Amino acid sequence: MNCPPSPVLGSASARRLRLREGGFTLLELIVALVIFTIVISAAYSLFDAGRSVTSRAEFRAQLFQSARAALTAVEEDLRGATMMSTPFDTGFIGTNGGSEKEPVDKLEFLSVNRHTGASYDINKITDKVWGSDVSKVYYWIEQDTKRTASGFVRERPVELTPVSGPVRRDESIAEIAKDVVFLNFRYFDGSEWTESWDSTQTMKLPKAVEVTVYVRGEWRDEEVIEPFMSRFYLPVGGEQPAKTTP
Repeated sequence: MNCPPSPVLGSASARRLRLREGGFTLLELIVALVIFTIVISAAYSLFDAGRSVTSRAEFRAQLFQSARAALTAVEEDLRGATMMSTPFDTGFIGTNGGSEKEPVDKLEFLSVNRHTGASYDINKITDKVWGSDVSKVYYWIEQDTKRTASGFVRERPVELTPVSGPVRRDESIAEIAKDVVFLNFRYFDGSEWTESWDSTQTMKLPKAVEVTVYVRGEWRDEEVIEPFMSRFYLPVGGEQPAKTTP
């Protein structure tokens, strides 16, 4: 004989059914919260990784800008490198300094600098040479940060042969790239690369010069130094015959 359901039990079952139809149980809420946390964590990780890549790219772009400024300055002067049989031509001198990991080379030479201006016609814009001058150029790393110009600097004295002899004046020294902390030059004689050059001994200019600048920056509170290298071929070095001794 079947007994009729207890009114109390039937009422409790009905209440549980109504609660389930109207919301979630505590276990379901915990599971949902865990899944939501995992999804948010994964999304943040992807976002943080993307932001890190972008930030790293921007940081390296800043290093590249400093390197490009330094390499462009050297290239412009090397294209005008020349040798003259005059008293103020002390030669194309490349001095090897520092260490293999922290090179602080120096370079001095005579350069013909052209002054150009824009010349317009209906079809194109060309550069017109207005004039040129000869100047002595010095490149080195100024490690004294207290000086007006530091880092990668260039000196171009106003006078080639000052009456009082060679004098280093701050107004003749220009700061090319403050973030460049090391500098390395190598010279190509037509068959091999050498670490130094002295045209008073070789009686000629190198055919090409390899320039490596080391740029320092700070990435996430850590110092980073990256090298940037370029090679420049000297038009005069490739065409000018060797200088003979009298």
